[in-house]
Amino acid sequence: MAIGPTCCSVSDCNRAAGYRFGTSARCRRHALTYRPVVRRAIVVALFVGTILCIINQADVLLSGHLTAFVVAKIGLTYLVPFSVSTYSALAANRVQANEPQSM
Repeated sequence: MAIGPTCCSVSDCNRAAGYRFGTSARCRRHALTYRPVVRRAIVVALFVGTILCIINQADVLLSGHLTAFVVAKIGLTYLVPFSVSTYSALAANRVQANEPQSM
């Protein structure tokens, strides 16, 4: 299988590449699981999520009134910065329709 300039550069994947990371072109599935993007999103989520959790939930955590609802809110507190970081990395590396294809 020949990998063209518009194909995902991951082996055994023939989907159209919509994202470029350096010289690596990737489809959406492989862009979402690209290790540097995921690693950075986790670091951002841990840092920002912890600050937001302290700001928003410290009183509940310190008082010991932890409920399932509060646990769900804490989970969302970490999920939001993870999602924003991932989205911004993908948006910054999106291949534009009029961008010349060079590999």
